Amino acid sequence: MAAPMSGKPLTSLSFEQEQDANSALTELDKALRSGQIGIQCEAVVKFPRLFEKYPFPILINSAMLKIADVFRGGNNFIRQCILRVAQQSEKHLDKIFTVEQFTRRIFGVIHSNDPVARAITLRTLGTVASIIAEKKSVHHSIILCLDSHNAVEVEAAIFAAEKFSEKSKMFAASVCSKIGAMIAGLATPTERKVKLIPILQHMHHDTDTANKVMELCERVLSNYPAQQFVVLTLHTMTRLTTHSLLSLQDHVARLLTYLTSDPRSRVKAVCLDDLRMLALRAAYLWNVQNLEDVAKFALSSSSIALKVKAVRVLNAVCGNVAMTLLPLSTDTVLLEVCGELCYHGHTLLATQTVHLLTHLAKFKCLPTDLTFEAVGAIQTHVVLLTNETGRENLAHLKVILHCAVTICQGRRDVSGKIVDILTGLLAVAEEERQLHLCECLAAIGAQCPAALETVSPSILASLTAAISDSSRQISQVQVHMCTLLFQAGCQRPMSGPIHGQVMACISRANDWAAYKVARQAMRYCQYQVAYDILHSLSLKVVTEHAHFWLLGLHHACAAENRLWQARGEHSELLSCIGESLELFVKSHVALKAASSPTTPLDFASAYINLRMRALQAHHTVLLACTSFRAKPPPAIAMALATNSGQEGTRWAQVVQQLEKCLREYKDASSLASSLYRSAFDADADSLLNINVIQQGCDCMKSVISTIISTIHLGQSNLGERQFLSARKDPSTATSVSSSGLHSTMSVMRDISAAMDKLLPDNCSTANVSYKLMDILSWSVSSFVRASPSYPRYFFQTLQTTVVKLAVSPQQSPSQEPVSLRADTHLSLRVEGVVQRGERPALFRQVSSVSISVATNLVSRSTAVNPNVKNTEVTSVQLSQTVQPHNDYFTTSFVLPFPVLGIHMAKVEASVVDENGVTWNTGPKTSVMVKSYDDNLQRQQQQQ
Repeated sequence: MAAPMSGKPLTSLSFEQEQDANSALTELDKALRSGQIGIQCEAVVKFPRLFEKYPFPILINSAMLKIADVFRGGNNFIRQCILRVAQQSEKHLDKIFTVEQFTRRIFGVIHSNDPVARAITLRTLGTVASIIAEKKSVHHSIILCLDSHNAVEVEAAIFAAEKFSEKSKMFAASVCSKIGAMIAGLATPTERKVKLIPILQHMHHDTDTANKVMELCERVLSNYPAQQFVVLTLHTMTRLTTHSLLSLQDHVARLLTYLTSDPRSRVKAVCLDDLRMLALRAAYLWNVQNLEDVAKFALSSSSIALKVKAVRVLNAVCGNVAMTLLPLSTDTVLLEVCGELCYHGHTLLATQTVHLLTHLAKFKCLPTDLTFEAVGAIQTHVVLLTNETGRENLAHLKVILHCAVTICQGRRDVSGKIVDILTGLLAVAEEERQLHLCECLAAIGAQCPAALETVSPSILASLTAAISDSSRQISQVQVHMCTLLFQAGCQRPMSGPIHGQVMACISRANDWAAYKVARQAMRYCQYQVAYDILHSLSLKVVTEHAHFWLLGLHHACAAENRLWQARGEHSELLSCIGESLELFVKSHVALKAASSPTTPLDFASAYINLRMRALQAHHTVLLACTSFRAKPPPAIAMALATNSGQEGTRWAQVVQQLEKCLREYKDASSLASSLYRSAFDADADSLLNINVIQQGCDCMKSVISTIISTIHLGQSNLGERQFLSARKDPSTATSVSSSGLHSTMSVMRDISAAMDKLLPDNCSTANVSYKLMDILSWSVSSFVRASPSYPRYFFQTLQTTVVKLAVSPQQSPSQEPVSLRADTHLSLRVEGVVQRGERPALFRQVSSVSISVATNLVSRSTAVNPNVKNTEVTSVQLSQTVQPHNDYFTTSFVLPFPVLGIHMAKVEASVVDENGVTWNTGPKTSVMVKSYDDNLQRQQQQQ
């Protein structure tokens, strides 16, 4: 069993990789020069894979020039292969920096006598339109080829015209009249007119051209009433409107007119599809009358398919927050649609209508509350669809369950009703539907764990029934049931019967299912269950890294269990924390041993280290409090305080201890901040988990600073107390309760209230010192008991973003420094690629990349440079922010090295997301530079 990854390594491209790229390009170049067409074609089709593996401009530019030469001198078959290469490599085309040479070699074939060769050339030029969008010679050739007598060439010219219209404002404006004339011309075949109309959707670069195209489309609608032309023209106008937002209300009215007046079903269907597209694009531009018209059509239409499309249009509008701005009345037709179609015999139509009713209830668009009507409809359809079979009914069930999760947001009274019906269905549903029911219950439980607590006996009964059936294999459904039990008992030890049933389930499950249950137990603070599972799993894996991963989790669960056993007495709490710290150290060491170049486990190791540092700070505070009680201030301290009139000198010893505690909390808070900034791919709840730990450290910093200020000055520091009060309402996510973070935030609120009660604004006595120390020890005890659970990103990476860097000049394979004359500057070029995983931009996306370079002197040369002053700066720090284009970015730095000796230039990359937040993701690389002086070297050689 492989260990789950908490992230992927962020490594820079090495010199050997670059050599491999050059070798691969050399081999392909040899194959291109072969006289056999088969070998040439085989080499050509390998270029897209080469571009993906080494996406850097030097290689891509060289390779594209080579295949452009083959395009110019080859036959039509290899030209078509090159066309496919260009189509598969569109995102790398902008890395061609010798565009003129590349275009000249391709464009030369346009003058061939072979119309097929010209057609392939046109398609190739259209494919690379993004880099030659403003080439007037190409524009002229495309327009000329539209009048060709060869059908293949004309189709290729239409393809190229569409591509260039999308990229070039000048070409779109010049070809618009030509396309209009061809569509209106009687000599143009009907099939060709149909292919010309879609070109018009890309002419949105300026308002004049867009208006001209809209007028042309209106003429087409009036002159060509055939269904094929009407459907295609309306869709083209819709696409043009969505890109330009040109008179969107007018086009919505146009589509509604065709929807109600045109009798053809195909036209009505296209109008509804286009209306939904416009609603998704700009729902805020719709008005009440538009909604009423669509709703009336949904009621009056006799076609079920059209009814479904109409309700989907209403869902697209009502599912937007802009719906709250529409002044809907109680007699709106939308209510009539919901009343008539919610329980329609056609399942898809009824499902979509329930979705519409859920949107209306969620945004409270009407004066009346529709929540309970939506809950009743959801309950009815869940019961019906759970007992049905078939893939279509399963898809409808997913929609209804999504509505259930939506309607339960912020409504505890509703959550209980939905959870009751879903739990009752768990016992009778088939396994595939049980899986989705459990997922829905888990989503509701993330918002309201109390709702799951009331139905935990029913969930336990379903789990027991599955275990008792010996013919039934333990599957993902039972894993979800265990998760639901964990959610219901979050932050509380699990009872004996529930623990026994979970372990009985694990005894019949495979190792991977058992690991998933242990992982979920750690995420919901059920550490005893996770400890029992991981104890046996760590000896069943075949790889050393997986063994140490499970061993690290096992030690972490043991540490958390020891903390849960802590009692109120300080001596017991101190021993518990001490033993937990020892176990956390073992866990951290095991996770370090589990790391590998492919699975570095950086986040998991750093998170355990953060928990350990915060717990160490708590331990130091408890020691200080115990020392304060066991060893009161000496008599001489009281005498000194009386003579000097400064009461704070009595507590000098405890103040020193508290200042040490304050430094430890500051270090832990800084560590949490660094971990937060490095977790670019983490989900929101995982980031919230780290943020709550940091807020807990900041809260303790505020308490300790307030105590020190009170001891020194006889009154509390107003600034620190205001900061402490600000901790009352930390920002939270929707699933705070399920993440085990709610109790930590409650502790911070309680501490703030206790400090405000003990230290009113007019307090000016030092007699509260003993009470303050009691509050301090109580705060630590509360934080230890309310420690947050382990976040999802500790175990899983749902989004993967890797930045790779290539720095030039590079050091030689023997790692000799780059030589540079002291009176010159080094031009350091940094290239990089942003690589994304299977689900890019799931939580956040890369908007730009910040590259920083810092130089420092490693060793100074013994030779003295007379041209350099003693005060010459030996270090430089520069940074630039670049935006990746097609995941590629490049920038350059000019660095001085005036001091003779060995210097190091450190290059580090950070990503900036769409909100402008900088994340320290790396990677980091460095270049050694040797600064020398020619004259000094000559003098040394002569001597």
